[in-house]
Amino acid sequence: MGSIPKYEAPTRDDAFKLFQNIENKFPGKTLGDDKWYLVAVAALVGSTEPEHVASVYQYLISKPGFTTSESRQLLVRRIREALVKCVSIIGVCKPLEAIFAVAKLERPEDRDYSFSRQHWKSGLENHERGVGWLQAIYKGNIKKIGDSLAAHKDFFWISEEITYGLYLSDHTILGPIETELVVLAGIMIQNLPLETAWHLRGTRRVGVSSEDVECIQQCIEMVAEFCRLSLHRVPRVADIEHEV
Repeated sequence: MGSIPKYEAPTRDDAFKLFQNIENKFPGKTLGDDKWYLVAVAALVGSTEPEHVASVYQYLISKPGFTTSESRQLLVRRIREALVKCVSIIGVCKPLEAIFAVAKLERPEDRDYSFSRQHWKSGLENHERGVGWLQAIYKGNIKKIGDSLAAHKDFFWISEEITYGLYLSDHTILGPIETELVVLAGIMIQNLPLETAWHLRGTRRVGVSSEDVECIQQCIEMVAEFCRLSLHRVPRVADIEHEV
């Protein structure tokens, strides 16, 4: 029986080089310089290295824009919200690993005790918000998906009420484009062809140009290489452009 090759985990220095490369590649001139790290966070948390979300936090708080407790609290709210959204597409354990790793680094004065979903309720308002965001991402494609799940209604209910109602349609901390960037990165890093195609298309539908989506995919591929993952099954934005 052959031995399993030893895995050498990437270091914090390796991670910092990755973030520099992503920051340089990301289309910040059109999408804003405050979004690249959301792609990194979501891709890392869906990868084999969720603890390196803490390296994202370390990398950012060393920058001039995060010299105050208030700025670091805002940063962690955004990272935390990205992780919360990732629960709906990845599961709870990896986002927990990531937030525990971040929490170890937080100074007491930087801790943010806000609770984004403290007053969340199921019901008509949640349903309408979830369905509305589903329609924005899927448009006419939603009927085909619903038909495919006609004999598996639990999954369509989860999509409307939980995935979109509870998680993805809440744009109080991360806006629509930011939310879709998180979803795209968190799904693509799992090498899932069908759902990646849906959210390449969805990212285009919320207003991101095809050129920028291609750059974002290249950023996700950088994370995959960092984590020694293959993304050989996923399409590119050019493959779905005719569906937009």
